[in-house]
Amino acid sequence: MSVLYRVVSESTWQQAQQLGHLPLCGNDRKERGIHLNLPEAVEYTINRYFSAHENPRVLVVNTSLFAERIEWRDPIELEPWQRPLARIDNLPLSAVIDTNPIKPSHLDASPALRWVRS
Repeated sequence: MSVLYRVVSESTWQQAQQLGHLPLCGNDRKERGIHLNLPEAVEYTINRYFSAHENPRVLVVNTSLFAERIEWRDPIELEPWQRPLARIDNLPLSAVIDTNPIKPSHLDASPALRWVRS
């Protein structure tokens, strides 16, 4: 099984459970695909796009249902890892195999959100 990750807010996760699939974010609509993350990109994504009050969580996604539709975009300066974009209409909840919490951390001078893997 091939696994990638998706970071969502608590409100988006609640909406997804009602819809049966994850709703697209603005960047997904703009690029016509579902943005997913490699493990090394998760905390960057959390801290760039989310705040603690959104109660973000990391979705563990089994990509085997749509692996052939993942576009592996090249790294860029701020994101020095491959950037997977699934060219699918929506991410079905059946592909989400786990969720992981995010915790505040004050390991250095600036507060940050950290991924807690289960």
